[in-house]
Amino acid sequence: MNFFKAIYKTTDRLVSLGGLISGILIVLVAGMIFYEVLSRAIFNEPTIFATELSIYALIGSCFFGSGYALRKFSHITVDLVTNILPEKPKTIFEILSNLLGLLFGVIFTWYGFYHVQGTMELGVTSSSLLRVPMYLPELTMPIGGVLLCLAFVLQIVDCFDKKGESLA
Repeated sequence: MNFFKAIYKTTDRLVSLGGLISGILIVLVAGMIFYEVLSRAIFNEPTIFATELSIYALIGSCFFGSGYALRKFSHITVDLVTNILPEKPKTIFEILSNLLGLLFGVIFTWYGFYHVQGTMELGVTSSSLLRVPMYLPELTMPIGGVLLCLAFVLQIVDCFDKKGESLA
C-alpha cells in the first residue's frame, strides 16, 4: 500500500510542479512586458523578443497550470444538480465526469504529441526575427496534457478513496 501512496504523492507533486512552472511563466510575462514598456517609453527602442516570448509563456502557463487548477478545483463547474444529490449518486457523477475529462486529456495529449512531431519534422519556425522553432512552444500542449491526465487520475482515485477534497 505504501507503494501506491508514494506514486500518488509523486504524481500530485508533478501536477503541483506544473502549477509552479505556470506561476513562474506568468511572472516572466509580467517582467518581459514591463521591460518592453520601459524600453519603448524611456529609450524609444522596442525589443524584438518581448511580445513573442511573452505570448509563448502565457500560453505555456495555461497548459502547465491546467492540471494544477483541476486539483485545486479552480476550473468552472456546473454543480446545480450534483449539489442536491445524495452522496452515492454524487460520487458516481464525479467519477463519470472525471473519466470523461481523462478521455479528453488523453485525446488532447495524443494529438498534441502528433502535432509537435509534425512541426518538428517540417522544421517550422516563427515568422518573426527570432525564428523560434515552433515545436518548442507547442511542446507545452502535450506536456500540459499529460499533467491534466495525471490530475484526472488523481481525482478519480480521490473519488474512490474519499480522503481527498470533494468536487462540491
